[in-house]
Amino acid sequence: MDLCEWDAKSLLRAYGFPVPHARLFEREVDVPGEIPATGIIKAQTLFGGRGKAGLVRRAGNDPEATVAIIGNALAERGLPQVMMIEQASAFKTELYISVVLDDLTGSPALMFSNRGGIDIEDNGNVHSLPLPADSSVYAHELVDFFISAGAPTAAGARLARLAADLVRMFRHEDMTMIEINPLVVTGEGRLMALDCKATLDDSARYRHRDRSFDLSRRLADFKLSPDECRARDAGYVLVQSPGDVVLITAGAGLGMMVADLLADSGFKAATFFDNASGARGETAEARLEMAWKLAESDEIKAIMFYQALSTRDLAPRVMGLLERLKAAPPPRPFYFGLSASFVAEKTMSAIAAREAITAAGYPAFEFPEQVVDRMAADRDAGTMQRAG
Repeated sequence: MDLCEWDAKSLLRAYGFPVPHARLFEREVDVPGEIPATGIIKAQTLFGGRGKAGLVRRAGNDPEATVAIIGNALAERGLPQVMMIEQASAFKTELYISVVLDDLTGSPALMFSNRGGIDIEDNGNVHSLPLPADSSVYAHELVDFFISAGAPTAAGARLARLAADLVRMFRHEDMTMIEINPLVVTGEGRLMALDCKATLDDSARYRHRDRSFDLSRRLADFKLSPDECRARDAGYVLVQSPGDVVLITAGAGLGMMVADLLADSGFKAATFFDNASGARGETAEARLEMAWKLAESDEIKAIMFYQALSTRDLAPRVMGLLERLKAAPPPRPFYFGLSASFVAEKTMSAIAAREAITAAGYPAFEFPEQVVDRMAADRDAGTMQRAG
């Protein structure tokens, strides 16, 4: 779950990090109150580059006009006109600091640059420090890292303490990323977080029911299509994209692999399905119903079903699929693939499952590349429209 600046800074405040005073309002719903000319008006979004897009502006001598400019830009994007008015801060130096989850090691990494602000990725000079996954990090252990990374000498000790606290928050809140940019050094030598963004691990959402992050959830809904919202409410994940194959899989790795196979053969996956984190109950029937609905689109050429089961009994899934194929034939040619471990073959073997699908009149294979090859062959032969 991505957090907008307001929600990310609410976490910083809760952990005692220094942030400027700010208030939130929504244009045409709330009264923003008096806005000082030195105040900073910031649109609340889940995407970056707000400054370049003109969505972060100093109020100036005509705050109402500034609010209107930002509000109209948000409206053009179909987003709610929610803005934050923040007290301007005087500072001497801009820095960059973040903690991110390293996908390869499964451990956090501390990132720092003595150049904060826009285009930090292009400015270079970002230093990284791998952190232990299963133990605390203390400030004195980080001092040498900041010195070697070129941190301001006068702020080195404060940076080390702030970084240790940032890592502690990262772990306690089950984050995958927390970024403060810029982190500024004031004339008095204090540190202040002027901007912040964060991402929480959706799989750990149940552990933080006391934090609702309503604004970020609301903004996230604006990125979803109506069907994606219905899928979420039904307890599973649907991601739509422009494509010509409704792809039914489970698991991000498998889904991306099959999508790549489709692309290599000249197709493009129009969907990604997965189980929602922490979801309860079976959603297979709901996912099939959604897939059939989406396949009615003129752009869709075929439906591809592929699963690789390791522990779940395959029999109920295959029998449910067979019942749907009989009661409501797919609106587009249907291609089936299934592999399974011996654990999943509790009451039905994968071979028997594929034979049952074939007997029902649909191509069935063990490996995903076999399914894609058959689809491509039917397309090239001009027989896809008669498949299934």
